[in-house]
Amino acid sequence: MPQARYLIPLVAILVAMAAALLACGSEPTAAPASPPAPTATTAPQPTAVPATATPVPATPTAMPVEPTATSAPTPTAAPTAAPQPTATLPPTPTPTPVPPTATPEPGPVTVMSSDGKQVAFETPPERMVVYDGAAVEMLFTIGQGHRIVGTHSYVTYPPETESITKVGDAFNMDIEAIVALEPDLVYVFYDRFNADLERAGLKVLYIKSLSHGFTEVADQIRMWGAITGATEEASKVADDFDARVRAIEEKMEEVEPTWTVYSHGFDWWTPGRNTLVNDVFELLKLGNVADFEGYQQISPEIIVADEPDIIMADSVESITENPVLSTLHMVEDPEHIEHHIFVMSEGNSFSVAGPRFMDAVEEFAAWVYPDVFGEEGHSH
Repeated sequence: MPQARYLIPLVAILVAMAAALLACGSEPTAAPASPPAPTATTAPQPTAVPATATPVPATPTAMPVEPTATSAPTPTAAPTAAPQPTATLPPTPTPTPVPPTATPEPGPVTVMSSDGKQVAFETPPERMVVYDGAAVEMLFTIGQGHRIVGTHSYVTYPPETESITKVGDAFNMDIEAIVALEPDLVYVFYDRFNADLERAGLKVLYIKSLSHGFTEVADQIRMWGAITGATEEASKVADDFDARVRAIEEKMEEVEPTWTVYSHGFDWWTPGRNTLVNDVFELLKLGNVADFEGYQQISPEIIVADEPDIIMADSVESITENPVLSTLHMVEDPEHIEHHIFVMSEGNSFSVAGPRFMDAVEEFAAWVYPDVFGEEGHSH
């Protein structure tokens, strides 16, 4: 048949193609039923990455949550150095300054008495029996006289003391009258009745009256300021007292001791060493003719023999009319007698160691040394 010649070449071509396919290892299918299995060349493993390749970052174990309008990200750990928020904390209150004129709140105060006892004050005493004229003056001077409900009958200064109940004299105390006043403190300058007062259930503070060392007045003023809570006013009064003492000391630095002095008292009682009056004599560089300790009676012959330059007395007449002292040279010179006899002005005194003591010191200093203290006066 004529088509046979075409069949033979066609069969040969098909045979050749089958042989070629067998040589390549492929199946004679048009489309595989599943993807071929991976081989070593299809996807390299992480451990096989060359050293020069960029390392692949490790996959994070948890992805951060994106903040949304309703949810804030929660940190897994707060950094230790992060500051704490301060916007929500209340501001620290600023202390209100106390005006300089305000009285500070008094706190607990303990005072050592002259007999070694510690007397404590949790609050200022409101009702006090003050058995000491100097303490009465101190309390009135610092504005605390209203606390005094009783004192002794010898207290006459300041004038306000006239209306204060008197509960005995300086050495005879009416314990029953004191108890009736219901005081929360009894202040005494000697200890004769301390046991009786304490047995009556009263609180007692005993400070021995100053017999010398008048500069300690300032310390006692400060003590009363602490007890009553009037520390500011007490400090002002005490500082002023100290300043006045220093002013006299400074002016006396250039003065040479020259004159002698005698303080005339009733029945020849006079102050010697370690007395308030002698403190003043020493401050003003005056030699005391009373060469002994404390207050004693002096022999009139000593005075006549020593012929003091200055006599301190209650009046000029107490010297000029005295049979013994009228023989002194100063008395025989009437024209200049008032230049030798000093009489303290009314209101001043060396007998009460209180705030007014410096008034007396300054008056006497100006009388003795008018040129030094800027006063017109006299010479001795």
